[in-house]
Amino acid sequence: MMSKWVTAIATLVLIGCGGSEGGAEEGGSEETGGSESGAYEGPIASTDTEKGAEVYASFCDDCHPDGEEDVGPSLIDHPHTPAMLRQQIREGSGRMRPFSEGRISDEDLEALLAYLASINAVK
Repeated sequence: MMSKWVTAIATLVLIGCGGSEGGAEEGGSEETGGSESGAYEGPIASTDTEKGAEVYASFCDDCHPDGEEDVGPSLIDHPHTPAMLRQQIREGSGRMRPFSEGRISDEDLEALLAYLASINAVK
């Protein structure tokens, strides 16, 4: 009897706290993959394309040289929204590892997005 209550409470906690993956079909945002609905939304908060190019050279160029396809997909031929790029960079997916704020600060991330916009990798 006790295990039924524990199971029921655990289920309610998981549902209430977003214990599923939170895809768009479960009420998350299609654009951000539902991970933290709207957490990645907003315009690019930097115009520092020079700093963004430095961040790109340090963290992105090995897999996406000049934005073109190499190890990872082309960024130029398949531009994404700023929200999609923020989520991809912060959370990673597939072969791409996530980059925490400890590795790429929020300020540097926004500069990176400004650089990506300058090479037509942001729609």
